[in-house]
Amino acid sequence: MKSKLLHEYFDVQVLKRADENAQFAQLVFYDRIRRFRDFLRNPFNAFVLIPVRTFYVTIPVAIIYLILALYAVPYNLDLQTKVMILDDHIVIAGLIVIIPFAIFYQLWKRKVMGIEAAIPEFLDRMSGIQEVGLTIAQGLSLMVRTNLGILSYEIKRIKRDMDWGSNVSEALMRFEHRVRTPSIARTVTLITKASYMSGDIGEILKIAASDARMSEILKRERTTSMLIYLAIIYLAFAVFIFVVGVIVTMFLPLLLKGGVQAMSSKGGMIGTQLLSIDTFRLLIYHACLIQGLFSGLLAGHMGEGSLTAGIKHVCILLIIALVVFNTII
Repeated sequence: MKSKLLHEYFDVQVLKRADENAQFAQLVFYDRIRRFRDFLRNPFNAFVLIPVRTFYVTIPVAIIYLILALYAVPYNLDLQTKVMILDDHIVIAGLIVIIPFAIFYQLWKRKVMGIEAAIPEFLDRMSGIQEVGLTIAQGLSLMVRTNLGILSYEIKRIKRDMDWGSNVSEALMRFEHRVRTPSIARTVTLITKASYMSGDIGEILKIAASDARMSEILKRERTTSMLIYLAIIYLAFAVFIFVVGVIVTMFLPLLLKGGVQAMSSKGGMIGTQLLSIDTFRLLIYHACLIQGLFSGLLAGHMGEGSLTAGIKHVCILLIIALVVFNTII
């Protein structure tokens, strides 16, 4: 098949450009510089947007802390004594890693919850704008002037993407990628797919607003109903620590004292046949740490539907176990 060159627009000048790979490489370099500059301007916001970034800082700090703690332990101690000294430092190193992540994750979640809470009102207003005959792009331009809390900033970013040449679907998908929640993804998918079929999607936006509002109501009801289970998890952990504390501090010394007297009356060997209090305390301590870890993750999954949300509960329970076993038991 031969191609035919048409000359309908003979009066239009055609400019032949050379390879533009160098210009694209400059744009990529500028994006990298811009991200680094934004990080230097507001590093706090960078961690809020992606809480996993805290691991780049906290993991090296935790490793350095463990190395220093390991060098501080005398070499002439027995294995059990070394474990009793180092396990506290391992717990502290773990807290160094997960506490900043838990803090920034909660800040990110609060931001996302604010956006999701404003989604129903946003969809209702967009539905009203559609009913008067305006397009989605024109509606978003009008919505920039409204006050929807945290969502207003995201609407401005969507409008800015459209001003720079993106269509409505691309701008909304970038918004979905920034927030990364199932409810936002469902809303964006509904709007984009419906806009492909028709420009008049007012009724669809009303349905989406009702769905988003119902999701928010169900989420609040779930959070309220799960508070009692969250309290039960904390109460069970407190009871567990109280019971093992009574066993280690009161019951076990009396039991060992009775065993020592009985073996002394029979002339038996004492030191090799009795479990020491320190060994039993160490085992119970590790059991409490494991209990705190999995109880915290379970509390997050039951209360908020996410294991990541349970990291804050893990921090609280591990701190309680660490303080109790180093000050009381």
